[in-house]
Amino acid sequence: MFKTIFKTIWSHLTINKTYTALNIGGLAIGIGCSLVIYKIISYESSFDSYHKNYENVYRLIIEYKDPIEGIKYQEGQVHPLGAALRNDFPGVDAVMTYYAAKGQINIENNNGNIQKYQENTGLVYADPNIFKVFDFDFLAGDPATAIVDKGSVVISTSLAQKYFNLSPKDVGEAINCFLIINNKSALQVSGIIADPPKNTDLPFKIIANYEDQVASNDYFGSGTDWNEYSSYTNCYLLLPVQISAATYENQLVDFYHKYHKEDSNQEMKYVLQPLSELHSGLCNNYSKRQVPHKNLLILGIIGLFIIIIASINFINLSAVQATKRFKEIRIKKIFGENKTQSIFQFLIESVFISFIAAFIGLFIAHFLFIYLEGVIGFRLDSELLINPNTFIYLILLATTIGLLSGLYPAMIIARMSTSGALKTSLSLKTSSLSLSVRRTLVVIQFTISLVLIIGTLVMNRQLNYFLNKDLGFSKEAILLAPLPDSNKDKLELLKTKLLNYPGIEMVSFGTRSPLANWKVSNAINYHTIEENQYWGNLKNVDEDYLNLYRLELIAGENISSVQNTGDAVVNRKITKLLGFENPYEALGEKFKYGTELEFTIVGVVEDFHARSLQKEMENVIFSNYAFNINEMAVKINPAILKQSGHQQSIKIIQHEWDNIFPEDIMNYTFFDEQIANLYKEEKNTSNLIQLFAIIAILIGSLGLYGMISYVIRSKTKEIGIRKVNGAKVSEILTMLNKDFVKWVAMAFVIATPIAYYSMNSWLQNFAYKTTLSWWIFALAGFIALLIALITVSWQTFRAARRNPVEALRYE
Repeated sequence: MFKTIFKTIWSHLTINKTYTALNIGGLAIGIGCSLVIYKIISYESSFDSYHKNYENVYRLIIEYKDPIEGIKYQEGQVHPLGAALRNDFPGVDAVMTYYAAKGQINIENNNGNIQKYQENTGLVYADPNIFKVFDFDFLAGDPATAIVDKGSVVISTSLAQKYFNLSPKDVGEAINCFLIINNKSALQVSGIIADPPKNTDLPFKIIANYEDQVASNDYFGSGTDWNEYSSYTNCYLLLPVQISAATYENQLVDFYHKYHKEDSNQEMKYVLQPLSELHSGLCNNYSKRQVPHKNLLILGIIGLFIIIIASINFINLSAVQATKRFKEIRIKKIFGENKTQSIFQFLIESVFISFIAAFIGLFIAHFLFIYLEGVIGFRLDSELLINPNTFIYLILLATTIGLLSGLYPAMIIARMSTSGALKTSLSLKTSSLSLSVRRTLVVIQFTISLVLIIGTLVMNRQLNYFLNKDLGFSKEAILLAPLPDSNKDKLELLKTKLLNYPGIEMVSFGTRSPLANWKVSNAINYHTIEENQYWGNLKNVDEDYLNLYRLELIAGENISSVQNTGDAVVNRKITKLLGFENPYEALGEKFKYGTELEFTIVGVVEDFHARSLQKEMENVIFSNYAFNINEMAVKINPAILKQSGHQQSIKIIQHEWDNIFPEDIMNYTFFDEQIANLYKEEKNTSNLIQLFAIIAILIGSLGLYGMISYVIRSKTKEIGIRKVNGAKVSEILTMLNKDFVKWVAMAFVIATPIAYYSMNSWLQNFAYKTTLSWWIFALAGFIALLIALITVSWQTFRAARRNPVEALRYE
């Protein structure tokens, strides 16, 4: 029986090659894209799930109420927090981590020469019990004692190979070797671990004792200050199974007020963030990359849309094929085939085609994995042989699509009667019903395509808004480089040397650029505002800083070249906060910053964006204090940059740097690139949606091509009769195309409110956003209409030009 069924299936597939190619091609693209989206969502949802204590590990964060932005969360903690938690809650493992991320590593080789390496990720200082809370694969050394003592460090196998020129099997020989961090601390290797997997927000490759962070953190001190916060200092907790997160959070209320008496009147408390939410949650993480759940939801919906569009194609084309096979089915019924056998035949055929499409979809997914590596930043693989979940997903998807898509054409076959078995057309009732359903399905396809087109246009517009909006400062042709912690007295010499070159316009030293992730933040206190409610971003800078970044001074004077005077230039937002609408009225006013500093306002700059446009503007203070001067900015002459590129300028800067700081690596970036990286995730999401929107439109076009073929075939005689009676080609084209125009119009009416609501909700995530202009929707409708007309016009034009004699002979 099955042999006969598959022989019949194969016969129909080879006879109707065009419909077979359209059916399988569209479905294969849909399944391939669906598999890619499934793998992306699976990957992004798997971060740190390999830890055996995954379900019971939490990060301690602070919840507080911002007077402007409402409920906010802070991941940074104070250094003595871990010890206090372990003391007050026996049985709860608390791990403090300070993630320096980057650092210079020096290795002395056998010849006594120093080899310098710049590591931009992976450097962390942690409590010794980190290896009890998190899982690390030790290749050498004892996790129980690896970093119990100061001066000990655990490194990854790849770094052991790089630093000490070892083969993978000999990495254990790195034990007891020494490395020097930032030219400050010599640490002895006490353990070797496997490289961290890609799906982790704890990308640790160099793990040193927590108290050794003085090599990277100038503010660690003795580690006992309950007022020294840092966003890089996190606290992770491993709760016993018998303690729920909610119960423990309630106990933390009294704990917070016990150690933070000065904050007892503020709405601040500790809350627990599950390890599973580090990748998508409320605060920043150490990987510097987050994918919110809403992004994965959007991607999942797009995957569902693509499958629906591909399935609609399958249904429409299968229905067309079913109407062409009615004579075959009726003859079979005359010879005894019952309704159930006919339906079974079509369902088996549908599932068979679906599995062929799934097989081809695997290859399409493979090429998409390669293409998307540059978009999403990591390489995916189908992993069918090692990941049963992927195989199960593919089998279930193909089976479900095959059964659901084959059900409608099977029901058309089931409605056929044995009367008039040798007729060459369906009954008007049956034909009209099937055509009506197919029209509805095509409208659904266009609706989905229009929503995706509008979404793509809005996301691209928002991204362009981010990248092109005036931020209130200059960002072009500015090189940024972190300064070494030592030899700060040589900075003026470096500036003098660099300014001797005509290609370098200005040099400035400061805490950070106007827009930067790292910042110093403390409360601003003044008699007109509520105490400890408003925070300021402090940037210590030199007298050239404002001019280099072209920050607009609207009142008062620039920063003095004399350091540590307590004078400050503030942005206009601060003057308004203090109650001065006119910035000149704020000149000479004093305000307190934190617990120790007091500033006198000597100048006011126009407001600018000190953080990404996803967030509100900050209160910014520029002062001339000598501490926290840790970044160099070099303004390169744009004309020189245009003529010879940036490489020559970099060589000049590098040469002078090496002469003055021979022990330190110059690790640089360009300011405009740094800003662009702030919107990397938005850009990746936009590119993904744009790609899948194009694919969805392509799949829909394949189905439309098959649909117009059916319409033309069903109207062949009508076209011939109209031409005999004098109808023009343009009139025939209008007759054939008008239905498709109506379908696009109906889809546009349905899609517009859906897209508006979805995109308006998405834009609410940004403090600064573009507008949903009417032309975006009009352009999307025009694109959809143009695609539909291009898809059908060639076939309709051929039909309109056909010899009417051939049309009248058509059977």
